[in-house]
Amino acid sequence: MDKTPGKVHSTVLSSEVCGEDFEVQYYLPKSYSDLYKYNVIITFDSQDFFKYGQIERLIEKLEKDEELERTIIVGIPYPSVDWRNHYFSPNGEHHEKFVTFVGRELNSFIDSNFKTLKMANSRLLMGESLAGSFALSVALTYPNTFSQALAFSPFVDGAFIDRFKNNMSMINLNLYHTIGTKEDDFKTIMGQQADFLTPNRELNEVLEAEPLEYTYRELEGGHIWKTWKPELKNVLLHYFG
Repeated sequence: MDKTPGKVHSTVLSSEVCGEDFEVQYYLPKSYSDLYKYNVIITFDSQDFFKYGQIERLIEKLEKDEELERTIIVGIPYPSVDWRNHYFSPNGEHHEKFVTFVGRELNSFIDSNFKTLKMANSRLLMGESLAGSFALSVALTYPNTFSQALAFSPFVDGAFIDRFKNNMSMINLNLYHTIGTKEDDFKTIMGQQADFLTPNRELNEVLEAEPLEYTYRELEGGHIWKTWKPELKNVLLHYFG
């Protein structure tokens, strides 16, 4: 397994739970050394976090400026838009099994191959849109493994919101939730008109009343990386600063 620091690598992980193979991307900072233990950021839609969010550059800069704890990135890219609907969407046919894959198999892979801190608060799940919904799903299902999650503009519906109501496992969670002020009427990647702002505000009302650490931000902008990218630094410093 290639552990050359400062490069985005790709490998394949076989899942017994799902009965198929998945691509896994990972990035070790230029200063990576087996002498130290690291926090882990797990990104869903990982190719977008690298390409549009330039998250690895941000981590290098913050670490160089001594603003960020030692951190590596591991991610799951999506092979197609249709795939995201089946695996990342809360209503997708493979959603629950894929949550189990992340909670058990991906997490085990990470801790077996990298020098990690192996604590719930040393892991941070990240996703945007459907991948943001997925990050929240994983945290809800495995709060003792992943206590921290960021969701940029997640897909939210009534059934998804209900999962957060009176859920005692949420007491362990530290969530960061954003939505764009211009997301009340936009065209999704699937070409459908959507209002994400209204249901995300409803989710915010529910989460504000629950016993968890919770940060909610309404960002100026739409359902695009131009809105999300500037917020990444705040998120990283919030959790690992």
